[in-house]
Amino acid sequence: MKNHSRREMLQLLTGAAIASVGPISSRALDGFPEVPAQAAKGTPSIKTRMFWTWDHSTEWALNRPGAHTMGAANEYGRSTEAFVDDYTALFHWCSHHNVDAVVLWGLLRDSHGGLDSAKRLSDIAASQGVRLLCGVGLNCYGGVYYEGDSPISLEQHLASHPDLIALDQAGNRMNKPHQYVACPSRLENQEFAAESLHWLFKNLPLGGVQVETGDYTVCHCHLCKDRRKHPSSSLSWEDMALMYPIAARAIRSVSPKAWIVCETYSHPEPYSGPKDAPGFGEGKPYWADECLDQFPKGDGIFVQWVCDQYVQPLLQRTWTSAGTVSSVQRQNIMRSHFGTYWAGHLRGELSIDWIADMIKRSSASGFGAISLFGEVSPFDTGAELNYLALENYGSAANPNSDLELFLNKVAAPLLGGPKSAHDFLRYARLLDARSNGNAGNGGARPGTVPAEILREIYARCGSSPADVARRWVWLASYLASADYPALPA
Repeated sequence: MKNHSRREMLQLLTGAAIASVGPISSRALDGFPEVPAQAAKGTPSIKTRMFWTWDHSTEWALNRPGAHTMGAANEYGRSTEAFVDDYTALFHWCSHHNVDAVVLWGLLRDSHGGLDSAKRLSDIAASQGVRLLCGVGLNCYGGVYYEGDSPISLEQHLASHPDLIALDQAGNRMNKPHQYVACPSRLENQEFAAESLHWLFKNLPLGGVQVETGDYTVCHCHLCKDRRKHPSSSLSWEDMALMYPIAARAIRSVSPKAWIVCETYSHPEPYSGPKDAPGFGEGKPYWADECLDQFPKGDGIFVQWVCDQYVQPLLQRTWTSAGTVSSVQRQNIMRSHFGTYWAGHLRGELSIDWIADMIKRSSASGFGAISLFGEVSPFDTGAELNYLALENYGSAANPNSDLELFLNKVAAPLLGGPKSAHDFLRYARLLDARSNGNAGNGGARPGTVPAEILREIYARCGSSPADVARRWVWLASYLASADYPALPA
């Protein structure tokens, strides 16, 4: 059997013609140092790795203005050039570090080039052997065309048909800018979602989509209330079961090999109360399996779950054998918010021990795919090590997600040796408020870093090779910034 390159394999899988995109922007790729090769030695437990991103918070092309550090309804404040350079650099990293796909929310916006720049990114991703997945909100989060003057803009569709807008509990239409919500029970909205996805795959050679129905509200009109048999919170499993098959049929009619990631906003551990219906990040209710049976099935279909409350450092809930998933009809992918300001985490924060916990637990529970946020450039050492951990844990090089193995084989050459790698993680944890009972507090800090620790780090910076020193400079700044300026007692 012929050995295909990664690029050739993606062409065979998607049937997409890969346009000539010319040389990748050298400016976008500046500063990517060599990292240790990860040699195979066992049977991998994780087969698929993805990055999850918002366009406005992704900052891989450094020293450009306008990026946001978090948010899900922001304008895009950077240039089209920065948008393309950000993702060019990201795809290049993925290609070299075994990340198979990138989810891009906000792919289509007039403000960063609309369809033209999206086509450029599709071609660049394919040239690197990476699947570009468009983030698509079926009832909210902007639909296929997140922002702009387009007939497939969900916001424009609803603004032109206000009777199709979802109602909140008080009976008011949910039509704030960037937060228009469609009633999923209306046939017109179901048809619009299908037509939009059909258009998307007719016009872009994408590797797939991640679809969502919304996690911050549900429609409370009489049609939705009558349709649902079970209670809902800020999300509805029954809305997912309604909309995901519609989306999959539309996509597969154009692109039979596209990956389709179906978000659940939930963990597979059964939910036992005290509320009638669980909220974001909590376990699955008893009626979820009935809904899952209606989800799309087959190759390239992923059900996506979230684990922040079930792994370190938060570990607020218990993950038992009942939280095991089956991969008979579709694949399962676990994600977390490490490296962002979501869910009590910090943007770019070193998370390698927590990622180990996540992947160990996920592997033991039947997961074969993992997703992390990929918005922060690996020039930031915390992000760099997190991304290398994503590549390493669950791979043939480290099938058991052994933190010690990662520190000694992957991190050590970057940080000055095994002892230095262990010290690096230990020092980073000095600012971990969550280990002091303050989980979810948005990053409050437990106190001043001992001066002798900072002096020791500064000494390493002065005595190490340039690339090693740069990584320790990042840690020194990370630690020292927590107490600057000093807050009054």
